[in-house]
Order: sequence, then C-alpha cells, then structure tokens
Amino acid sequence: MNKTYLFILFFWGVLSSNLIAQDKLLFLNGKELDGSILNQTEYEITFKDKKEKEIVVDNYRLFSITKNNQETILYKYDTLEGNFLKEHDMKMFVYGEREAYRSYSSNFSNALGLAAGGVAGYFMHKDQSFIYVATPLVYTTLTLPFGTSVKHKKLSSSEYLKEDEFLRGYERVARSKRTQNALKSSVLGVGLGFLTSLIVNGN
Repeated sequence: MNKTYLFILFFWGVLSSNLIAQDKLLFLNGKELDGSILNQTEYEITFKDKKEKEIVVDNYRLFSITKNNQETILYKYDTLEGNFLKEHDMKMFVYGEREAYRSYSSNFSNALGLAAGGVAGYFMHKDQSFIYVATPLVYTTLTLPFGTSVKHKKLSSSEYLKEDEFLRGYERVARSKRTQNALKSSVLGVGLGFLTSLIVNGN
C-alpha cells in the first residue's frame, strides 16, 4: 500500500465518521441546525454548528435533538408553560414547519411580484410619480388572503400528509416564506423597472 492510498483511506474514514456522528437540533419553529452537541444540561445545550461556531441554546426553544440518528424529544406537554399541544400533535406541527422550510417555494408569486414591481418602477420614473413606491406593500398585502398548497413532488416525505397539525405547521411557514418573498421580489422589480425607464426614457 502506498502513502497516497493510505492518506485517501484515512481522509474518507474521517469524513464518514463525521457524517455519521452529525447531530441535529430541531427548533419549535421548524428550523433545523446540523453540527455537534458538545454539552447538554437540564436547561441548555452547547452546540457547534457546521461553521465551527459554538452556541448555547435553551432547551425550551427545542422540540428535539438527534444524536447517532436517534431522536430524543425535549418538548413536554404543559399548559402552564404555554405548551398547549400534546406531544404527537406538536411533533406533527414542527415536522410540517420543517418540511415547508425544506421544500416550499413561491416561484409564481415571486414572478408576479417582480413583474408588478417592474411596471410600477418603470412608470414611477417615467411619470415622476412616487405613488408607485407603495406597490410592494400593496402587492404583498394582496397575497395574504390566499392559502398555500403542498407540492407533493417536492416533499422529502409524504407519510404525514393526512395529519392536520402537519398541514397547519406547513401552512404557517409556507405563508411566511411567500409573504417575505413577495415583498423582496416586488421591491427588486421596482428597482429594475426604474432603472429600465431611466435607460429608455432618460432623465
């Protein structure tokens, strides 16, 4: 065995062990953090993320932790603490939130926001009227009444689709993502439309 082969073997061994040993924190808001658990007490967890940054997380902010592919639920049903959902229902809700973070995208809403903002920005410069500056807020507000749909093909797992709390959790995060993206895309559209009018129509 030559040294190059031994080095490659060692490198992949270390890499594989790191991947296998990777821990996860699942927050109550559905966000997930990968890294390594350095220390755990009754009240908090010291965690090192993928960027080698050490953070301290209070246990009450977490739904569960995963070590060696084994999930341990930290959430406890306790109405006095404000935890009104039973453990299974909360699990479904958080899993729905996590799924929306992973798979939901609002491409149609983004494209529409970009177009609406573009038209507004163009006429804002052309007509020298700043009334169009409100377009992003108006557009974002108009998207609020519409629900979101679960895109089955993009789901990492479809086993919980019949669970009401899973769908509620998914809806909460999906709506939030769509609203933020609607505002961002329409603001970007206004900027691009204004710039286009500046080039086409001059000062």
